[in-house]
Amino acid sequence: MAVHGIGCARFYIRLMRRKLYTLFIEPRQEDEDLRNRELVLNVLLAGTSGVFLLSFVLLLVSFAVGNSYVGIRIVGVGVCLTFIGAIYRAARAAQYQLSAYLLLFVYLVIATLVAYRWGVTMPVGVILYALIVVLAGILLGARYSLYAAIWVAVIVVGLDVAQVHHLTQTDWSWLQTPLDFGVISGFCIIFSVIGLVTWLFNVQMERSLHRAHRAEAALLRQKLLLESKVEERTRELQVAQFERIQQLYRFAELGQLSTALLHDLANHLTTLTLDIEGLEEQSHKGVVRRAKRSIRYIDDMVLRVRDQLQGKQRIKQFHPATEIDEVVRILNHKAGKAGVVIRWEAPEDRKTLYCRGEPIRFRQVIANLLSNGIDAYDQPANAEHPNVVQLDLKANDKQITLTISDTGRGIAADDRQQLFEPFYSTKKTGMGLGLFISKEIVENHFEGSISVGPETDKTVFTVMLPRA
Repeated sequence: MAVHGIGCARFYIRLMRRKLYTLFIEPRQEDEDLRNRELVLNVLLAGTSGVFLLSFVLLLVSFAVGNSYVGIRIVGVGVCLTFIGAIYRAARAAQYQLSAYLLLFVYLVIATLVAYRWGVTMPVGVILYALIVVLAGILLGARYSLYAAIWVAVIVVGLDVAQVHHLTQTDWSWLQTPLDFGVISGFCIIFSVIGLVTWLFNVQMERSLHRAHRAEAALLRQKLLLESKVEERTRELQVAQFERIQQLYRFAELGQLSTALLHDLANHLTTLTLDIEGLEEQSHKGVVRRAKRSIRYIDDMVLRVRDQLQGKQRIKQFHPATEIDEVVRILNHKAGKAGVVIRWEAPEDRKTLYCRGEPIRFRQVIANLLSNGIDAYDQPANAEHPNVVQLDLKANDKQITLTISDTGRGIAADDRQQLFEPFYSTKKTGMGLGLFISKEIVENHFEGSISVGPETDKTVFTVMLPRA
């Protein structure tokens, strides 16, 4: 119990000490340098107030025991105590500059009164003047020490001239009498004030210097870390740039190959068209119609590629549902051979839905996405789990939304981040260009967006195009 009581007492003492520090000493300024100076000022004001209060009490006791001659001293000390209290109040109200000037003024008045009464060589007065010079430099700044020294010199010279010419009545009796305990105590108090003020200010300056050194070291570490990050990022950019250059080179090779293929393909398409016209006279009309649709599609694609190589575009308004019908008819044969069913039902307002752009580019996007959906099935269909590629088209006042979904093998989480990058494919025989080209067409040509859903049990591609 005794140990617990001692612990509680220590806790309350620390709490009280903290409250007293916050109330009377803790600086209120925001600037660190001013906080250091304000701490010294508050300690000086608290100490000065304590000294004057103690003197006032002792004088009252002396007056009470019959020493009536101390009456005038009681009035003087009371006035000084009131003035110091007003300065202290201003300092706690964050008026630091005014409080510092007023405190220096009080010390200057006291020192001047001492020098006026007992001469400029009075040790107490000389030490008080020295204290004023030191305080001016600490409280206001280094240059104010010079200003204070000049003022002190002017006052001392003026008082000395006045005393030499007997313009003032100086009491020189202290020269013939030994120093009493009161004078010695005054010296000790002044020396203590000088030592305390210098110690407080130096401690604060050392703390600020240590903080500056720590901040400098932290900045140096941050600089080194930043340099290493910049170097690492530069290496990453160089690697990425090299990979991009390789991709561009592969695209250039692909473009050269495509140009040659287009030339040969156009010649063979002409020959194939003539052969199909001969077949029309026989009984293969269904096969011929499907072949002619494919040929028209390829022919349109050849023309589009030629126009693209020449920098030409065929921008117009078109019905997306009509273009989807054409692509579905072409790919139904591929889907049937793979055991996949394409489910597509055009909306009722298909004739009022318009997009603006090149229809053949739109067909290319739909064909790529439908082909990926068909290729996503590895297992044959059965009654419980049919292999279906679902295609839906919806629209509102501003945009058209097209979704193509399948329940095939799905897309792994690691593949989703690179799904639309060039030459990246999840299929063994894929070139990795279908989704990349589709994304380029949707975003750059139609100013729309394309994305893949987060589902893991199925794959859902969503294409959003602005409605014309």
